[in-house]
Amino acid sequence: MSVRTTNILGYLTLFAMLGAIWVMFGEDPRREQGARGARTFLGLEERVNEVATVVLKKGTETATLKRSENGWLLQERNNYSAEGGKVITFLRAIALSDRREPKTANKGRFDRLGLGEDALKIELLDETGGQLLAFDMGNRSGRASGKSLTYINQARDTRSWLVTELAEASAAPSWWLDTALVNIDEKRVSDMRVGKVWLTRKLDEPNFAMQGLRKGEEAAEYWQLRDPARVVTGLTFDDVRQLSNPLSAPVGTIVLTTHDGLTLTLALYKMDAGVWVQLDAAFDAEVQNTGAGGVLAGAPADGAAEAEAIRSKAKGWVFKLRQSDADVLTKQRTDFLKAKTE
Repeated sequence: MSVRTTNILGYLTLFAMLGAIWVMFGEDPRREQGARGARTFLGLEERVNEVATVVLKKGTETATLKRSENGWLLQERNNYSAEGGKVITFLRAIALSDRREPKTANKGRFDRLGLGEDALKIELLDETGGQLLAFDMGNRSGRASGKSLTYINQARDTRSWLVTELAEASAAPSWWLDTALVNIDEKRVSDMRVGKVWLTRKLDEPNFAMQGLRKGEEAAEYWQLRDPARVVTGLTFDDVRQLSNPLSAPVGTIVLTTHDGLTLTLALYKMDAGVWVQLDAAFDAEVQNTGAGGVLAGAPADGAAEAEAIRSKAKGWVFKLRQSDADVLTKQRTDFLKAKTE
C-alpha cells in the first residue's frame, strides 16, 4: 500500500471518528467547546466593565437595566434606581463562572433543565448597543458550600452546560429595584400619628404612650404601639410608579416626627389591589435647636440635608408597600387598644 493511499485512509478514518462524535454526543468538531474548569463565557472577564445595558426576558416579562452616571437604572420603571450591588454581583458572577459539566445537546430535553420556553434569556450590551454576550439561563440550585450550579445554553456551544457561580436573577422589573426608601434610627422618633391615633414618647424613653385614652380604655402592648415607628423608620417597598398626583383621595395619613426636627408625612392610597404611599419630608431647625438634637444618638449633622435627600428620592413617585407594612400603617384606633373582656 502506498504512502498516499495510507494517508487517504487515515483522513477518512479521522472524518469518520469526528462524525461519530457528532452523532453520539452532539459535539461539532469545528467549534471550540470549552472544557471543564474553563471560563463559561470566554473573553467576558476582560470586557465586563464595558457592559452598559442588561436585558432579561422570560415569558411576557422584561427587565432592562441601564448604567448611568448615577448608577444603574430600571427602564421599565421610568428609570427609577436599581439596586446597584445586585447588578454588580450578577455581572461579576457571569464573568467568573466556570464550566462544570457538559450536558445534553438534545433540545427536546431542555425543558427538564429550565432551558426551554421557560428559560431566562440574558443579553449584555455595550454603550453602542453592540452585543457582548447572549445566553439562556435555566434551573439553578444551591449547595451546602454556598456555591451554586446553573444550567445554561448559548449559541456558540452545541450542548447545554452545568456551570458554577451564576447569581440569582429575574426578568421581573420590581426584583431589581432599590427598595430602601427610609433608613433612620428609630430611637429618634418622638411622635407617631396614625390617622387619628397619637403615639408619643419623651426623649430616651423606649416605649410609646397612646394619647387621648377614654375612660375604661387601655392601650395595647408596647410592641404594638411601636410597630408604626418601626415600619416607617425602615420603610421599604415592593414596586414603584411615577405618579405625582394620584387620582383618588388618600385613605390614610401617617406623620412621624423626631426629637431633632425631621418630619415624614405619608399619604396612603389603595390602588391595584394594594396600598401605595406618597412620601414627603421636612426639617424644622427650631426643634433641633431646643437641645434634643445635640444629644440624640443617631441624629444627623445636617438635618436639612437629610430631609432634602429623602424628599428628592420620593418626589414624583408612589411606592407599593409590602403587605405586612400596609397592615400596620392602615390600623384603626381600636387596633391600638386592648380588647375588653368580661
